[in-house]
Amino acid sequence: MIKDLSLKAIREQITSGMRDVTFVTDDGGTTEMVYIPKFTIPAGAYDGGAFPAEALNLGGFFIDKYQCSHQTGDNANIPVSLPGRIPWANVNQTEAKTACAARLINGVACHLPTMKEWATVCFLTKLLGHDIHGNNNYGKDYRDSNAWGNYGVPDKTCDGRVLTGTGPVSWSCDGTSKGVFDIVGNVWEWMDFNITDGIYTHKKTALINDADGITAVDTTITLDTVEDIDAWPETGLILIGSEYITYGAIDKQTSTTAVLSGCTRGAKSSTAATHANDVTVYQLTDYCVIPGGATAYLTADISASATSFAFSGLVNGPDNDGFAVGDTLQMGTEQAVVTAVESNTLTVSRGANGSTAIAHSTGDGFTKISPQMNNSDPAGDAYQYAKINTMRFESDLAPLALPKAVGVGTEEWKDGFWIRSKGSRAAIRGGNWNVGGNARSGFYLSLYDAPSDRLAYIGFRAALSI
Repeated sequence: MIKDLSLKAIREQITSGMRDVTFVTDDGGTTEMVYIPKFTIPAGAYDGGAFPAEALNLGGFFIDKYQCSHQTGDNANIPVSLPGRIPWANVNQTEAKTACAARLINGVACHLPTMKEWATVCFLTKLLGHDIHGNNNYGKDYRDSNAWGNYGVPDKTCDGRVLTGTGPVSWSCDGTSKGVFDIVGNVWEWMDFNITDGIYTHKKTALINDADGITAVDTTITLDTVEDIDAWPETGLILIGSEYITYGAIDKQTSTTAVLSGCTRGAKSSTAATHANDVTVYQLTDYCVIPGGATAYLTADISASATSFAFSGLVNGPDNDGFAVGDTLQMGTEQAVVTAVESNTLTVSRGANGSTAIAHSTGDGFTKISPQMNNSDPAGDAYQYAKINTMRFESDLAPLALPKAVGVGTEEWKDGFWIRSKGSRAAIRGGNWNVGGNARSGFYLSLYDAPSDRLAYIGFRAALSI
């Protein structure tokens, strides 16, 4: 754990730098946000010294003090963060993104919080030693008594919900009135984070640094303004415009400049093209976020009667090493059980667990169902619920508070983790009014819902980069 003197210094740094601000938005409204100051979590602070593997530098942004509500009058499509309001729920992820971007502050658009921004607030709370509470039990925290002061003001439009920011100060991130409220419970909140078939693609940015740009045949690409350069892999994949490019080596020349060499243009069936100086380059790294699971892709079409198939692009989830005999696979609405493994070819028993065998196409993703998953709905696809035991420590993922190992739960992270293994899923965090002990610290994460879901228990708040 963090040494006492270090912890004292971190807490002083946070409390002295955090402040709540009332902004006048460009449309003439007002909204309340909290500045999250920059702070550092030392390496080895948690998980028995395993997390984080290296120091995490976090903070330096504004986030809404309260869950978003509709603005009154002619600008109802522009969300506000104010106390005593009905939360803006029944909104899908795209609608939440659009609403956040519609709020301008001095010409700068707000945005749906990233996973890193949300996790930063949770890490801040943990570092402060605050036992944060919230509306996880129909108006109150399940840990609190039925005393009047432990309840928020009921939202009469939805049983169990409360009005924004109306709970006790224990519902704020620092236990005071100046903190961020309702991180735990009330309504789940959309994050700007998506997975497909269990895969999250992490993006780091850079700019082309060549006055003449690059041609469609250049195999060396010079970059500047490289984000998190130490985390760029020695070989990898980049995206410029609509062109994918693999590189064979990276020469990291300074903390923000690099040269990629051995580039293969027009990768992944894209078309090689010219690109101008200062165009954004995205470095892409795929991660499987299913603890104990994996994701791979079919290399050819297969019929409903095929009993073997080849795969490529295997991405292991934490604590998983490829496929093995006995593994259950989710392939769209079908499940299959592995009976033999030879290199990149699997022999399987089709239509397993009451599902129906169907044809699949080249490039379709399929996942290994982890041992922690409940498999009661094979056609709907397996889902997993468990408590977060440890966090992933990769440099790309550690700031996002993604689980490495899950199970019956420990007191380190307290909260639960939901995931479905098939198709497109979007992250929601924090829990809602009826999840009880599954939401106790703000780390509660669900990758269960589709981005298009619109439900009374899902809302959002906005953040602002500075």
